Amino acid sequence: MNNALNLTRYVLCGLLGLISILYFVVAYGEYSDWMELLDFGINSESTEKIVEITLFLVSSLIYIGLIVWILKVKLSQKFPYIICILASAVLISIYVASRTIGVPIVGTEFYIGRLDWISKIVQVLIIGLSGFILYKKSKQTYPNLRTK
Repeated sequence: MNNALNLTRYVLCGLLGLISILYFVVAYGEYSDWMELLDFGINSESTEKIVEITLFLVSSLIYIGLIVWILKVKLSQKFPYIICILASAVLISIYVASRTIGVPIVGTEFYIGRLDWISKIVQVLIIGLSGFILYKKSKQTYPNLRTK
């Protein structure tokens, strides 16, 4: 069972690396858009672009930190897996809010691109694998726990 959990842990780290790369790409795209707007003399979007770039860069760095943490503690702690679930759920929630009710500073976005879909699918997989690892770890910790 530990071999399957270790494999799951490595797949999770791969997905965390993928989402980190995706967010770096999106941050670069937002930066490029911002520079283009500034070239045309449009400064009104600066605050929005800075917030978006910061969100994507910080998210990338958090996911990289989670990779390091998970590789370091292996399966001995449950907290990095809980943080994976929370971070991904928060980012999905922010995304949904930005496409429906709007979020402060950014407002409501109407464009839904390929990277948006890919990143949300990867985040759902991160939530699922993290939950699976937590579930299997609880079964190993409490083997006689009966669930009805």
